Amino acid sequence: MRPRVKHFDGSASLFETLECLVNSVGHALWLTHFTPARRDHLGFMNLLLKEFCSLDIYCVLVETYPAYIAVVFSLHYADQLRLSQICIARTDPPINDNINRKFPNFNIGTYKFHLKAEDDEFASFPDYSEHEITPDGVTVPFLITVIDVAVQCGSKSNINLVEFMWENASIFAFKMYGGSKRAPWVRHPA
Repeated sequence: MRPRVKHFDGSASLFETLECLVNSVGHALWLTHFTPARRDHLGFMNLLLKEFCSLDIYCVLVETYPAYIAVVFSLHYADQLRLSQICIARTDPPINDNINRKFPNFNIGTYKFHLKAEDDEFASFPDYSEHEITPDGVTVPFLITVIDVAVQCGSKSNINLVEFMWENASIFAFKMYGGSKRAPWVRHPA
């Protein structure tokens, strides 16, 4: 997939900036009031992303689940019953061959991936596939999207991939708040 016909260039400059700040100010950078408050599948996601980083797979979690665990939204939604969408950059790590060839079952570390082939919704879209991911008996469905990259890069590019998806592919819902239950321009009976 090429969001807005652009390749992801794999820059790691934001990561290097973050690394420099952490080395300079330590834990002062991690503000506790930005810690995600919800726990629904949060441990699952932390371990999955850690596993991907250890294998030098770079990815980003999109749709509304990240906003849900950060208490921006009261619920997360998807067009089907799945947790969210993981975008993985197209490189040489072991996961890409399995995804591109649409293998029905494969493992990445301790995680088992099972391709959902109920209605072949994504059969004609090679960059999209729906998988059930299972660690330790918990199964969570995800849409996996493969993103085209212009250069080879690794997990240090995760932060830039988030920015790239934000600018080129992500659509965000929002909620409007009003100060009154009555609209001032509507005439209400006294």
